[in-house]
This record gives sequence, C-alpha cells and structure tokens, in this order.
Amino acid sequence: MKSLLLSAALVIGLLGISATSAPASNTVVVQIAGFAYSPATITIAKGGTVEWINNDDAKHTATATGGAFKSPDLAKGQSFKHTFTADGTFAYYCTFHRGMKGTVVVK
Repeated sequence: MKSLLLSAALVIGLLGISATSAPASNTVVVQIAGFAYSPATITIAKGGTVEWINNDDAKHTATATGGAFKSPDLAKGQSFKHTFTADGTFAYYCTFHRGMKGTVVVK
C-alpha cells in the first residue's frame, strides 16, 4: 500500500498536478467603505472582472456614467460583479451618493 501511494505521488509530481492549484483569478475587488470606493481607480486587462463589495450600513451602487454597467442597490455585505470585454476608461459613481466616484481602466 505504501509503495502504491509513493508511486501515485511520483506520477502526480512528474505531471505537475497539484491538489491545491487553482487557475489565476481575473477578478479585482473594490471595497465600498466609509462612503468611498477603495481603490478608487483600478486597471485591469480586457476580459477581467471587477467585484464591488459593500461594507457600509448604507446602500450603494456602482453605476457607469456611460451606461456600460449598473449594479443593483447593494445592502451591507452584498456584492456585484461586472466583466469588462472592451478596452477603455469607465468612470462610475453611486446613485445614492453622487460624490462617490471611481474609475476602471481596461487595457
């Protein structure tokens, strides 16, 4: 039994298979806290995803000024994801708190 386990471990090692390996994430997280987006400006690759997570007691949104995306109202603990399929600069704001602004740069 011991030699069978060693043989399996050797094969797995030679093939480069790991039980803990996972694909790299293309998701960048933007925290919403203190009535601000953090980080306020991010740069991602085309095809990348941004996840906004609301940590405030107040409801917030992430709404693109050009209409490229619009989250639902996010209560505390809720999140919204958007995948960017085109290059560009996407400014966004909170519909409840117009002073909250952020930017996603897609290259």
